Amino acid sequence: MQVVDMDQRTNQLMIDFSRCCVTGCCSLNIYSRLNASRKATKLKKEIDELMKEKIHLGVLAKRRLSNLIIDMPISTTNVGIKIGSNLCDVCNWLAAERVGIIGIYGMGGVGKSTLLKEIQRSKDVLNMGFDYIIHARASYELHAEDLRDCIAEHLLLCEPSREAIFKFLKYKNFLLLLDDLLEELDITILGIPDPHDESCVTTPYKHKVVFTTRSKKVCDCMKADETIKLECLDKYEGWQLFKENLAMDLKGMSFIEEAARKVASFCGGLPLALMMVGQAMSKKTAPAKWNLMLDQLQGRLSSSLCETMFLYLKGSYDSLANETLQQCFLCFCLWPKKKLISTEDIIKCWLGFGLISCFDSLSEAYMHGCYILEILEEASLVVTHDNKRVAKVHEVIHGMAQWIAIGVGSGIHKPWFVRQNITVEQLSLEEVETWVQLERVSIVNCDMNCLPKLQFECPSLLSLNIQYNQMLENLPKIFLRQMPNLTYLNLSSTGIHNLPNEIITDLFNLEFLDISRTKIKSLPHEMGNLKKLKYLFCGYLFLGKLQAGLLSNLYSLQVLDLYPYGYVELKELEILRGLKGIGMCASSYEILQQLSHLPIVNINIQEIEGLRTIQLSSSTSEGHGWSKEFQIRSCTSVQNLVITSGTKINLKFLRLFDLPKLGSFVWKIEPKKVFPMLQLVQIEACHTLTSLHWVLHLPLLCVLVLKNCDAMEELVNEEVGEIEEDNTITMFPRLKYLTIVHLPKLVKISSCALDFPHLSKIHLEDVSHSQQPLRVYSRRKKVNGQGNNHVQDH
Repeated sequence: MQVVDMDQRTNQLMIDFSRCCVTGCCSLNIYSRLNASRKATKLKKEIDELMKEKIHLGVLAKRRLSNLIIDMPISTTNVGIKIGSNLCDVCNWLAAERVGIIGIYGMGGVGKSTLLKEIQRSKDVLNMGFDYIIHARASYELHAEDLRDCIAEHLLLCEPSREAIFKFLKYKNFLLLLDDLLEELDITILGIPDPHDESCVTTPYKHKVVFTTRSKKVCDCMKADETIKLECLDKYEGWQLFKENLAMDLKGMSFIEEAARKVASFCGGLPLALMMVGQAMSKKTAPAKWNLMLDQLQGRLSSSLCETMFLYLKGSYDSLANETLQQCFLCFCLWPKKKLISTEDIIKCWLGFGLISCFDSLSEAYMHGCYILEILEEASLVVTHDNKRVAKVHEVIHGMAQWIAIGVGSGIHKPWFVRQNITVEQLSLEEVETWVQLERVSIVNCDMNCLPKLQFECPSLLSLNIQYNQMLENLPKIFLRQMPNLTYLNLSSTGIHNLPNEIITDLFNLEFLDISRTKIKSLPHEMGNLKKLKYLFCGYLFLGKLQAGLLSNLYSLQVLDLYPYGYVELKELEILRGLKGIGMCASSYEILQQLSHLPIVNINIQEIEGLRTIQLSSSTSEGHGWSKEFQIRSCTSVQNLVITSGTKINLKFLRLFDLPKLGSFVWKIEPKKVFPMLQLVQIEACHTLTSLHWVLHLPLLCVLVLKNCDAMEELVNEEVGEIEEDNTITMFPRLKYLTIVHLPKLVKISSCALDFPHLSKIHLEDVSHSQQPLRVYSRRKKVNGQGNNHVQDH
């Protein structure tokens, strides 16, 4: 301001001096010229003083940042209770000496920048004695030079160099607020003293850094002492924020309020969407405009508003390391919004699309898929639930994925066609005609009983996904004939009864076929023509024994899943030695022996006579890592189940049915070490089984079902109970559902008190014929605590 003022005074002085000289050196101008001379002398002295100050402070000529920055709306008030709670946590951490770096992460648009601005203007922070509070935005492309310019401008330094910034800040109290980091940043490159450096820790000065990012991995790489994950708003807070930005009174406008609530719900609690859509619909009272907005949000119509929002959110997608990861994320838009997608479904999709390849066993492929899920979750694009059994994508992020997949947000790939929750009549002729140019088509969870009629060939179409259409019973012969290059076909969970021979004959490029949970009862012999078929999933079909010779020509087959009812003859197993994963029923001892040499995915041991002991070990379960179901049914001679594993078995579901002589489990290793992934144990009609103490500490066990076990008096016997009185050990650490039906001798779960930190439902039915009621003890007294439901002395 001083420089500008002096510049103006100098210009005015030059004008005044020129006026003095217009009429020459007449006496009338002597005094004017003398007055101008005095002003010039005084002004020169002030300029000299300011130049001396410039040595210490200086004024930086502002450089234009090269980064593309999209400024998004910021709420003018605190976004509900959550932001106030998070702000309080950050303030407490900033006041703590041990905390130097704080990371704030979450999906794009969730309110990270808003929280950072609230921190900057918080009275608590302003009163902490910081000499400087520096706010810099990293933007989409990280350039250290631009950030140094921004920091130097905040500090009024002449030279925006690393050395100058470090020398200036080393002996100052400062708070650096870094917004929108997309990757790890070494703050010392910017000249910022590292709060973790010993020389900085021992000084009396406060050096603090708070940054925001979309990736939890960045928080880990930045060695944040404390982190906060920002979640979307709940339904009530989301509605309040939407109304705030709507800026109109909805009283007496029932239709508008109803439409507004629908629009707000489509925003899924994402503050960015709530604010942008709310502001766009501000003062809109025409019903047609609200209906139009609903169509836009549901993806039926394009809009500049949605594109602007998606362009901002696309930063998380762009930050993924390679095109394969980006394609893995886009696969989520093949399923409906808000739908929980099983890990099995999404990884099978990645396998079918060739996004996971070069693996030796299905276990390896599955672990690779789980690693990809972790990357997507760290990038705040995907959220997993139930020990990563299922995953989902936020509604708005799902919309962005569709926007990219259909070719609007990216011109790199051939566009996809994705429609959900529609009937076939809702597919317009123009939409169907676009299939000629499409690469992937997904029509999932639709109320349709027939497929659209194609009068033309679709040579570009590589994948077709029509899952979860229970009313669809028939495949028209001409339909799939129009797709000669189809490599991926998913018909699972439909009502289809059979696969016409003509269709199979025409799909000679098919590599992936999933007909699980359909009504198909036999496979056509013509399937032998599918020379390129790699993955065949026929789970939960009543296929019985496959026809002899059916698999002999499937030279490329890598995975065959017939579990739990289908199986192949012993001779057929000989030609399947090259498989990377198999699931089926074993109904003879010879088949069971042969399967022990194959990478078993799921196995159902059923009705094998004379089998007294079943041995389960890591060697016989090599390749496990998929759905990993181990089932024994109707083996009336089995007395013992022996677990001799030297390493862990990645089994998830264990089911035992109708084993009347099963009396014990023989363990050669601690159960929680051999079954670290076991999530469900179901035991029915095991009449001589007396105890099940080994389930006590399974780390991921969520569901325990016991039915018709006549001899069981106590689930965890007294000897085990005495051993487990150590208060540092949590019993049933993840159990959510406990079902006990018809255990007539069961008197108690255990003599000792047990933990149930996550138990949410108990179903007890016909459990005791004695006069004493069944007693369940909890070691903790708190019942129905937040996030925990503890059972106490019933």
